[in-house]
Amino acid sequence: MSVRAAKRQSAAGMLARRLALLALFEGEFRPGSANDALERLAAEREVPAEVRAHAVRIVEGVAAHLDELDARIGVEAPLIPVAELGRVERTILRSAIYEVLYSAATPSGETMRDAVSLARIYAGDAARRLVNGVLGSVSRSSGGGA
Repeated sequence: MSVRAAKRQSAAGMLARRLALLALFEGEFRPGSANDALERLAAEREVPAEVRAHAVRIVEGVAAHLDELDARIGVEAPLIPVAELGRVERTILRSAIYEVLYSAATPSGETMRDAVSLARIYAGDAARRLVNGVLGSVSRSSGGGA
């Protein structure tokens, strides 16, 4: 794969993760609405089909594994109950842990970099550190990594 193709693929992954984050975040306020939110956001932004498909896999994967993901967050960040995490942090952690543990198609290093970046953008430096620490621990314990 050329450098240009790798950058394009990485940018598409970040866009998919951002769309999934926005849709899942909306679902935090209106349970069950994440898929509809994703469809709306993808249409508004006219995202390519492969980006939309990646975001759909994340949103559906988080929904299918929600209890397992929350349990894993609880193990990796025991000082903060999952229900007390900020919604942005919780959403980023759920989606990134889903990808690291259940999505063989995505390199965990790329997922982790994007999650840390999204945490910094949407929730600040403390959230960035939390996401980085939790994902690093998940990656090490699951045999993942860049």
